[in-house]
Amino acid sequence: MVWSEGYVSEINYTNGFYGELSPLKLSLATALKSIHPPNTNKPFTYCELACGRGYTTNLLASAYPEAQFYANDFNPNHILEAKTLAESANTNNVHFFDDSFAEFMHQDLPNFDFIVLHGIYSWITADNRGFIVDFIRQKLKVGGIVYISYNTLPGWSTAMAMQGLMLKHRQHSSAPILESVEEALNFTESLMNANAGYFLQNPSLKTRFENLKSQNRHYLAHEYFNEQWNSFYFDQVAQELQEAKLSYVASAQVLDNIDVLNFSADARKILSQIKDATYKEVVRDFCLNTQFRRDIFAKGKLDMMAAEQVNIMNGFRYALMVAIDSIKLKHTFSVGEVSLQEEIYIPIINALSKSPLTMAQLQNDGAVKKIAVNNIYQALIVLTGLGYIHPAVDDDTCQRRKLSTDAFNRAIQERAFITDEMAYLASPLIGTGVAVNSLEQLLMYAKGKDKNPVKFLWDIFSKQGKRLVKDNQVLQTPQENIAYIEGVAKDFYGSRLDTLKKLGID
Repeated sequence: MVWSEGYVSEINYTNGFYGELSPLKLSLATALKSIHPPNTNKPFTYCELACGRGYTTNLLASAYPEAQFYANDFNPNHILEAKTLAESANTNNVHFFDDSFAEFMHQDLPNFDFIVLHGIYSWITADNRGFIVDFIRQKLKVGGIVYISYNTLPGWSTAMAMQGLMLKHRQHSSAPILESVEEALNFTESLMNANAGYFLQNPSLKTRFENLKSQNRHYLAHEYFNEQWNSFYFDQVAQELQEAKLSYVASAQVLDNIDVLNFSADARKILSQIKDATYKEVVRDFCLNTQFRRDIFAKGKLDMMAAEQVNIMNGFRYALMVAIDSIKLKHTFSVGEVSLQEEIYIPIINALSKSPLTMAQLQNDGAVKKIAVNNIYQALIVLTGLGYIHPAVDDDTCQRRKLSTDAFNRAIQERAFITDEMAYLASPLIGTGVAVNSLEQLLMYAKGKDKNPVKFLWDIFSKQGKRLVKDNQVLQTPQENIAYIEGVAKDFYGSRLDTLKKLGID
């Protein structure tokens, strides 16, 4: 078989950033389950398997310059791009390899505190899954953790046949990959419109398909059109990972820890009666109709005593990631729409808007100390899960790391002149990526160079023949484009830019 082994290699994957892979976020999710996470306050080792174009690994390496990062992807185009970005950002603590999983384990590698893999487990052969498990068994430190995400049953059960249909249609096409993806989408839609029985009996597919059609075609090619495409029950993955001496710790999505937001009272009662932890996860997935799991496993779990967990959770520092006026207290969770209690959330948000704080420090705040400790704890987890706040390092550590994140962010901003794919910048304060689109990046660049931002941006776009998009409509005239840039600049140079500066992004 060719080197790609049925995996889409004709075109590059998208340049995505996946925040769940952040060491601080993984540490918080692990500590929530009373398990000691690896210590990110001292140098650690980190490995991403199947890193794609290396955006996530490069960003995280810049945010943790004292750590060592390693990553592989068998596509040499991806690795060349990853290495080029690392060189342009002068990120010296990251190492990329264009190895298969079988080859990678034979490199001269350290043992790792973190091994992460996002999505790839669903798109490879059983043999390659075995190589991954063997790699983890050999290279993960005792006490180290693994992040693994994958397509999940029962959430994918209805749509699996639709994916199979699109893949088969592509296999019968001689067109290039992107054209054949488009053909498969059009053919599937024609069957849907012809009231084919499969679609009539599964009406929920219409919404899923409409969402699918709106996706980036490079993303679709890699997510839906690999020859290997698998969905798993949780216990299947857990059993395979047992060969690497791994045991399940937690979901990397911290909101999964708040049962009242995920399950009805009846469902919580049923789940409480299930004694087997692995089977309970399977039943949870049936309650939630889970389509994609993001799991943390560990090689040896060191349980915390209750007092230890309180001490560690009190020590987590939290920083506000967004402008305070963008925070909403009404959200839709698995149980439905929920209004978060203003008397709990508003004082906490107000306190964090002044400065990053630990839970212990929050309890000393004049307005927050009136709130019960358990309510503060739960509110911090909910706000983290909603993306409003994030675990943060101390100010001295932030300043030490800022040199490397500044270099990375400059490299990304320079790419914003030619591509809008890289939409995250690195924060030294929270050790992760923050969404900043290419237009905003250019506005930051213009301000740093003391240029008129609107004129600067329009000069670039007009020379490139580029037109901006507003409300899914391409703006045609120079006046429309300039007015749009003026509006974005006005919004950005207010609380948005202030928030980024507080996160160490400037």
